[in-house]
Amino acid sequence: MKKFLFIIMAIGSLLTLNAQEYKVSEVLDDYISAWNEHDLHKIDGFYADDVIWYDLGYDYTTKGKKNVSKAITDAFMGYVPDMYWGKSGDVFIDGDTIVYEWVYGGTFTGKWDGVVVNNKKFEIKGLSSTTINKNGKIVSQKDYYNLLDLKKQLGLTK
Repeated sequence: MKKFLFIIMAIGSLLTLNAQEYKVSEVLDDYISAWNEHDLHKIDGFYADDVIWYDLGYDYTTKGKKNVSKAITDAFMGYVPDMYWGKSGDVFIDGDTIVYEWVYGGTFTGKWDGVVVNNKKFEIKGLSSTTINKNGKIVSQKDYYNLLDLKKQLGLTK
């Protein structure tokens, strides 16, 4: 009887884990859709109040919903009106964290580190880790990408 109860509990744990993995993946898909819709209000709605965003390209961490929402959308959408972003490869889910490969691109027009860049098309690949809390809000976003490649495509370095 104890063995039977253990098996039932183990199956129940696996079903719960699979349900949580589905929810994490669903939240990420909806988050990416909001970015591709260029909907700043919708993007902001995905962040928990205590969210943390780490940008490896600049080795910089931003904390708090208001700060993260502004910084991340300014960085990746501010000068790229036709930006696109999507999963492009492997996706790994462990509990409430999803790690995924992506591609991001568009046409950059604006200033980068004081240099004017006009109408430069680019596309970069990257990897992100996103952690979702039990309320379906992002509490951690970590983005890893090749900043040098991006700067080359924008004509800022050789």
